[in-house]
Amino acid sequence: MLLRFLLSQTSLPCTIFSFTALSLLFGISRDDSYIEFLQKEPIKYDFIIVGAGSAGCVVANRLSENPNWNVLLLEAGKEEPLLSEVPALSELFAMTHFDWQYKISKENNACNVKGTFPMRNGKVMGGTSSMSYMFYVRGNREDYNNWERMGNQGWSYNDVLPYFIRSEDNRDQDILQNSTNYHGTGGYMTVERLPYRDPNTDVILQGYQELGMRPTDVNGENQLGSMLSQTISKNGSRMSTNRAFIRPFRQRKNLFIKTQVYVTKILIDPFTKSAIGVQYTSTLTGDTKIVFAKKEIIVSAGAIESPKLLMLSGIGPISDLFLHGIPVMKNLSVGHNLHDHIGVFGLFGNIESSNSPFPSCQENMGDLNNFFKEHTGPLGSIGLISTTGFLQTKFENRTGIPDVQLLCAGISPIVSHYNKFTIVPTILAPKTRGFVKLNKFRPIWGSPEINQRCMVDDDIQSLKEATKMALRIFNTTAFRQNNFTFISHPLPGCHMFQFNTDEYWDCVIRNFPVLVNEQVGTCKMGPREDSEAVVDSRLRVHGINNLRVVDASIIPIIPRGSLLAPVIMIGEKGSDMIKQDWS
Repeated sequence: MLLRFLLSQTSLPCTIFSFTALSLLFGISRDDSYIEFLQKEPIKYDFIIVGAGSAGCVVANRLSENPNWNVLLLEAGKEEPLLSEVPALSELFAMTHFDWQYKISKENNACNVKGTFPMRNGKVMGGTSSMSYMFYVRGNREDYNNWERMGNQGWSYNDVLPYFIRSEDNRDQDILQNSTNYHGTGGYMTVERLPYRDPNTDVILQGYQELGMRPTDVNGENQLGSMLSQTISKNGSRMSTNRAFIRPFRQRKNLFIKTQVYVTKILIDPFTKSAIGVQYTSTLTGDTKIVFAKKEIIVSAGAIESPKLLMLSGIGPISDLFLHGIPVMKNLSVGHNLHDHIGVFGLFGNIESSNSPFPSCQENMGDLNNFFKEHTGPLGSIGLISTTGFLQTKFENRTGIPDVQLLCAGISPIVSHYNKFTIVPTILAPKTRGFVKLNKFRPIWGSPEINQRCMVDDDIQSLKEATKMALRIFNTTAFRQNNFTFISHPLPGCHMFQFNTDEYWDCVIRNFPVLVNEQVGTCKMGPREDSEAVVDSRLRVHGINNLRVVDASIIPIIPRGSLLAPVIMIGEKGSDMIKQDWS
């Protein structure tokens, strides 16, 4: 119903400016010319990394810096397509073969929400970094201090800041000058504001500032405020972790990469409880192979696939493993603690001015040509969503700590082409927790069961307060003078309530919540006495030797911001831990 409502409020650019041209670009990768070395592969690798996503590419790079170590990187998806370089086309990757195409289920009777909801997770070299909006937002210093207070020694803000800086090659001089101690240059990951600036972003930022969100560097001293987001990009094109950490180093003779292979099991010696290898199947030929590791297996498959692989390998809740007849290697709370930032759809607006960036089909094709020739034009933009604002509701009174982020986005599959927009208030410290379980009927090849569970009442109240605060932006001088107007049509399913009342917004929040696709927590980091913990503070799986998890799944509590930068940091810090333990 919500989809029909949104489509009725906008028009799409001419068949998304020629699906023919875009489909061709989907099939081309800059890595197609890569030719694997013909040298004989080792009988055993030193390290096997499962998953070439936002963290896995970082780990593969850092471990293969040691020429004496042979590193095998296994990825279920294909090479990163050329089209992924275009920032404005991120939405086009959803529900393609570059997407895992997961669906989230709800506890329908209690939640009053029907059906399933799609997630977007990258199944490609670079993982979700190859199809996200590229935001470079680290979160709040107290997020990491809290991780340490939970028993994770070495994960305070002062401990992790050097790893954020280590990766970074920040290109914005004003950021570097004003936040000297928080940013770096010379790292593999280029960070910048996208060169093309959508003129409507100025209106949004002025509106944010009228609401009290002053200009700030959200990755610097003070996260509260607003800014035009920095992105993980280079000269206006996407800088995925594959492009930054793998592509320039792919010719290393000790780095072996296999794509379109799906790891189905970690081999664990039942007597020593040590991980010794993995079993994988080629999704092209169907052939199955076993490879062995002399030192470690590192699982970097993400917050959904990492717990799935652990459970398939006998690491997980006893009751769930028994259900599938999987021999138990270690009883751990794998798959628990699933959470994500939660927002709500409900605030929609018109842009009733000449600023509405909806070009003709001919202009669309010209934009695509200009992007690939000179990296200029609106396709080198992510539109309104490049604006961001962090604020506090009445539920958060600690100095400098936001509990809400305002996200603004044009309503269109091409995010720089829109004439309608939505503001999505998003809570940054959700208390709702879900779970991941194996598919009941096809545990290996079926999509896992992903249940977000009902929103707890605290989250509903926080979202209601955030929505009321966000609604005030339509009364700002910036919005009124630029003809940014509120669409006051009640959403389907909530029309029986008086519009803009507490009852109406309660209905909207319960029926139209949105997850930001930043799942964490399913292989939670924590001390052994934490019954929910799966890995220790050095990311080693409790009770299993030579096995680590290095990705978003280890995050105990989600940071207050986008997830890409924290996951890259985890890859950097996790790599250093592995090097220290094997030096």
